[in-house]
Amino acid sequence: PLHNWTGASRHVSGQLALYPDRPDSSHAVIRVPVASFDSGNDRRDRGMREATEANTYPLVTFEGTKFIPTIWGKGASGYNGTWEVTGTLTFHGQTHPVAETTRVSVVGDSVRVRAQFPVSLTKYGVERPGIMGFTVGDKIRIDAQLAGPMVSDSLVVAR
Repeated sequence: PLHNWTGASRHVSGQLALYPDRPDSSHAVIRVPVASFDSGNDRRDRGMREATEANTYPLVTFEGTKFIPTIWGKGASGYNGTWEVTGTLTFHGQTHPVAETTRVSVVGDSVRVRAQFPVSLTKYGVERPGIMGFTVGDKIRIDAQLAGPMVSDSLVVAR
């Protein structure tokens, strides 16, 4: 409540099949272990794992089911633009629909995807921890950045 902080994970797994010429064929399943998030503060990270019940609900999972380019084109360096991505986010044992605009770029034989979206802890049933009468804010912001190689006519991201 008194300051912002960032927790990051480099233990992302799953698959993103992105078809630049056939976006409606794209799909994604991305998983991140809750215990892998690191804010640089062990005490805070232990509190986060306790509040999110990481032993009971060990993964955050995104499943993308609908991909619609809103701005998309191919230039000299490759494809670039934004896509509206719809799917579900499973966190703390609860699954809810999500839809956000995602930046996508394809340069050479690699792809980069970046999505930013808010998540309500209350909506996912996470009891917000507190200290000295202050509780953690309800909204956290997910900033997902994925990159990977191009495989055939699709792009597969596993990290």
